[in-house]
Order: sequence, then C-alpha cells, then structure tokens
Amino acid sequence: MKLLQMRYFQTVCRYGSITKAANELFVSQPTISFCIKELETEFGVKLFHRRHNRLQLTVEGEYFLDKVKSILQSVDTLTSQMKDMGRNLNHVKIAVPAMISTFLFPQMFHAFTKNNPNVELEMLETGSLQARTLVDANSVDLGITILDSAVEDSYNIVPLVSTELVFCVNKAHPLANKRSVSFKDLADQHLILFKADSYQNIFIKSAFADLGIEPKISLYSSQLYTVKKFLAYGNVGAFLYRQVAEMDNDLVCIPLEQPIIQDIVLIWKKSGSLYSDSENFIQFAKHFKYE
Repeated sequence: MKLLQMRYFQTVCRYGSITKAANELFVSQPTISFCIKELETEFGVKLFHRRHNRLQLTVEGEYFLDKVKSILQSVDTLTSQMKDMGRNLNHVKIAVPAMISTFLFPQMFHAFTKNNPNVELEMLETGSLQARTLVDANSVDLGITILDSAVEDSYNIVPLVSTELVFCVNKAHPLANKRSVSFKDLADQHLILFKADSYQNIFIKSAFADLGIEPKISLYSSQLYTVKKFLAYGNVGAFLYRQVAEMDNDLVCIPLEQPIIQDIVLIWKKSGSLYSDSENFIQFAKHFKYE
C-alpha cells in the first residue's frame, strides 16, 4: 500500500467516479483503475460496488476510507510542519513586553547572538498578557511575561529575573521627596498606565479597586519613551520596574509601602513542538544571569 494509491482511492470516493477522479488528478483512468485493483488484490477484499454507472463503497471500503482520511491528514500536517521548519531555520520569534524589552532583553539578545551568530532573534514588542495570547496562537515561538498562577498552570517556564514595581515621578513632582507611597496616597494623583494588554494595567487597577479608589488615569500608552516624556513635565506619575526607572537620572523611584515583587519568566506551550533554534534559546535562558 502506497500513499499515492490512498490519494487516488480517496479522490475516487469523493467523486464516485474514476473518470472525474482522473480529471482532478491529471492522470489516466487506467492508472487509477490499476491502483484500485492493486489495493483490492493486496487486501483480498472488494472496495467498491458499481451501481448505475457510479461507484459505491463496500463495507470494507468505508472502513478503509475512514483510515485513509486520518493517515493522509497526518501526512499533510507533517509535511506542513516540516516545511515550516525549513522556513524558520535559524530564526526565533519572541514576544516581549515593552518594559522588559528595555532592560532585560537587550542583554539576553547580546549574550545569545554572541554564541549563535547565525540565528536571527525577532522581537515582537507587546504587552505581557498579549505575549501569552501570541504563544497560544503559535504566532511566536516563545514569550516573556510576568509569572502568576495562570502562567504556572498553562505553560512551560524558565525563570529569568525578579523585579520590583516602583512609583516613578520627575524630580519636580510633589511626591518626589517621599520615602515610600501607598495606593491610598496616590488616590488624587494623575497617573500613566500601560495599555490593557499589560499585566501591570490589571494589577494596578485591581490594587486601587480593593481600596474603593477610582484612579485618575491621564494616559494609556504601550511606549516607554512616551511615558518618560510625559513624566518629564512633573505633574504625573507611572509604575515602572526599578531596573527601567534607574536607567533615567531624571526619574525618582519611590518604593511602595507594601513592595510588589514580580518574577519575569520565559514561556512556551506545553503541547506542540519547538524548532531546534527555539530549544537552543531555552537552554541558553536556563543558564542566563541578568547583571
């Protein structure tokens, strides 16, 4: 039994006619008839009845068709996957949240490409929550996100670094001299938040909601550059990772009274397969140390 014979058989079943199957497959009618006869001889069963100039499946033929559909679907899927591997050779696509792409990923990128110069790392900058969606949809090979119970349950993970969320303002801001702040202290402050696809957005809004406070959001943005430009005016504040805020000498990092420590992790799907270059990046990430 050969794959070609199975494809011929399936096409004959679809049309109920050797003539129509031959036209579809661009082969001669005798070729298809011979293949069907070979299958019947090999199995010792009849696959078709000829009734009213139309082929109808026997019981054995119906059973064989059901198995053929499954086999050919698996073959087509495997063919597509192997072609994808060829197209994605030496290429890894990673979804990275905006703030993380500022302080963590550049160091990872440099360290990985130094020892893997032929592998192209493509970074798709997005929110932490959207990174998970992209991994789920196979739109990216890997993602970087904030660790929570949903991530632990749904993905394979590699811990990368821990970070602290701090309230950041310009030196001219009224709270610039505070040693620490609480969410209650920020009830009347104008704030900038990252957009809804950011884990930070949900976390901060939830913290205010627990206190019955409706925060004063002046701007939603997914661009760190934009956030810093608005902070420069001295009348708004934003929640940033400490490593990001400390890169800018014009910003003041004010710790929260109850510190918020978040773990950043690399994620990929528990089901499905990864290309070898993605596997190599995962092994690299397991030994990577942020400095």
